[in-house]
Amino acid sequence: MYKPFPVISIEGDAHECGEQHGAGAAARVAKTIDFYLPSFVSQAKLTLEEVRERARGYGAQIETIDADIMQELKGIAAGARQKLEDVIAVNCRTELLYGSLAGTKPATECTTVVALPEATKDGNILIGKNWDWRNQTIESVMVLRIRQRNKPALSMIVEAGMVGRDGFNEHGVLVCGNLLVSNDDRGKVGVPIPILRRRILHSRFYYEAIDTLVRAPRGASGNYVIAHRDGVAIDFETTPENVYVVYPERGLLTHANHFQSTVAQTTGVTKYYTGDTLYRDFRARQLLEPKIGSITIDDIKSVLRDTFGAPRAICRTPHEYPGHEPTMTIASLVFDLQHGVMHVAAGQPTDSEYQPVRLPDAIELKVAHAR
Repeated sequence: MYKPFPVISIEGDAHECGEQHGAGAAARVAKTIDFYLPSFVSQAKLTLEEVRERARGYGAQIETIDADIMQELKGIAAGARQKLEDVIAVNCRTELLYGSLAGTKPATECTTVVALPEATKDGNILIGKNWDWRNQTIESVMVLRIRQRNKPALSMIVEAGMVGRDGFNEHGVLVCGNLLVSNDDRGKVGVPIPILRRRILHSRFYYEAIDTLVRAPRGASGNYVIAHRDGVAIDFETTPENVYVVYPERGLLTHANHFQSTVAQTTGVTKYYTGDTLYRDFRARQLLEPKIGSITIDDIKSVLRDTFGAPRAICRTPHEYPGHEPTMTIASLVFDLQHGVMHVAAGQPTDSEYQPVRLPDAIELKVAHAR
């Protein structure tokens, strides 16, 4: 049984939010940096100075695209007493680990499921995800509840020190991501994935969220489910050069780590994945299709706890990948957008209970517990 992730509630302007994040989770931010810097050196074949030089390049791009997010990164670095380049670097972890390798590393993580109102028992929209990643990183995961000045209130799960991942905001906009790798990943400097996800969560309108993704100069491939509490969800398979759209079928959408779009498949960008992604995606749909019209939160949780194909199941148990660091499900999420809550389980959901996390209230304490 894993302990629930710490929850930090922060508020203020961008720099203040970053400082509270960094100070309230300084030990976890340090763990994030201590994990990724050696990984960049060993896996991306970069020296530490090359990593920091690339981080400065990404920082310039972030500053141009969103100066507030850059201020938040500066605040995290100041609050956690870390180098700004190192904080930027961990926010570019996908771009540094995968974006410059031209597809030599296959995508190995995450399963996402969506049930639209026509598929659920109460007409709600439900989104579930298992976040699969390196075993050690579970020690730096936390939940942020943010009320930033002049931005929508939001709640999301992150690795400490990062400004964006999976979450939802007060306007009912949600984003969840899965790793994809393609032929287009050739080291292009673009907007890093955590920054893209955070900017999506700053959207007040659904079209604004989509525009933020498709118009961004992206640096790495990725999969994005963008949903709205009024009952719409679309999957966007992206590369640095292209966007491919996947729509739900019969009110269901499931995605793992391969391109589903026929257009993407015919272009030849889709080679870089491991075999388990094909059955994780199919297995999730197989379990939910018989329940279309009556799907509940418990049904979504049941899918996320499924162990078919273990250890490389929807619910991933710790195991080795040849040539990769050990991986497992480090967090499991179920979003209930109509009721404004995400249910979060630490580690494999077969071994943990889901804890509810809501949006921040209008008035919050600066920092809740972050041990």
